[in-house]
Amino acid sequence: MIDPGHGGKDPGNLGTGRYKITEKHIALAISLKLGEYIKSAFPDIKILYTRTTNEEFLELWERTQLANNNNADLFISVHCDAFTNSNAYGAGVFVMGMSKLKANMDIAMKENSVIYLEDDYQQNYDGFDPNTPESYIVFSLTQNTYLDQSLKIAEKVEHEFDTRANRKSRGVKQAPFYVISRANMPSILIEAGFLTNPKEEDYLHSKIGQVYLSSAIFRAFKSYKEEIEGIESLSDNKEDNLIEKRTKFPEVEKDVEEENEVVFKIQIGTYLKPMVNDPIFDGLKVEEIKVNGTYKYLTFTCSNKLKADKEKIKLRSDGFSGAFIIAFYNGKQISVKEALDLQNNK
Repeated sequence: MIDPGHGGKDPGNLGTGRYKITEKHIALAISLKLGEYIKSAFPDIKILYTRTTNEEFLELWERTQLANNNNADLFISVHCDAFTNSNAYGAGVFVMGMSKLKANMDIAMKENSVIYLEDDYQQNYDGFDPNTPESYIVFSLTQNTYLDQSLKIAEKVEHEFDTRANRKSRGVKQAPFYVISRANMPSILIEAGFLTNPKEEDYLHSKIGQVYLSSAIFRAFKSYKEEIEGIESLSDNKEDNLIEKRTKFPEVEKDVEEENEVVFKIQIGTYLKPMVNDPIFDGLKVEEIKVNGTYKYLTFTCSNKLKADKEKIKLRSDGFSGAFIIAFYNGKQISVKEALDLQNNK
């Protein structure tokens, strides 16, 4: 699900005022171009948009609901930034989370304030007021099962912006954006650059700038898809999709030695607090890894990718809808593609 920010009666930020078109136009142009790239490379993927014209206005909650109702695998929301200092520039990528930095909170509050344009927003958001800090307490209680995957693609987008689009990187950050807080899938919000910086505004309005930015996001998407699903690229323009079939699941393979061997594990959750004793994991042998203040939980260990695929399907059907496979070699995490290459070369 690709979500071009703003739209309709909500123009987004107006930039320097030198152009007649605003943030909503640029967000849509980048989003549609991104969709074209994905469709060309992966024709079997169903691409949905929250809006496809600049006349459409969607309420904030509707955007996430569209993704959830359609069981989307990924949610990408595209925006452009603004700041009082016209020297601010660069692209940033956000995932859902509470931030102690005022700048991150200010950006989230600004994007969330679109709900003031909605009729009866008090009823639709259970009293949530985007300009009241107390309203954000509920976000600190949100457990994002998809945080690790969200961070994974966010880091790839940030890298591609830096190397492919040659934009100043403002890094990957966490902030309580409403539109990605309710997504039942990995989700990111992209700020493609500052329309309040004249030079960057010109770049964002240009066709070449939009091509480079959408191409960078596409390359990140492609890399993320290959890493998550273990797909090997056949060429730059054509990929094979991994097709999973529901079969009778085999017995879980006994633990294998990780040293000097490729092993696959299944990550079933990433949380902002320890969950190892939570009832959600009852009946499972889980391994906890703490990374940068987040807690990752792994289960199942085997050296056979097909067995790991089947166990992943089983875990998803058992309620761990965000389960995905990760790989290790000599105890060090590597991409699934690298793991398969190592096995094929033995």
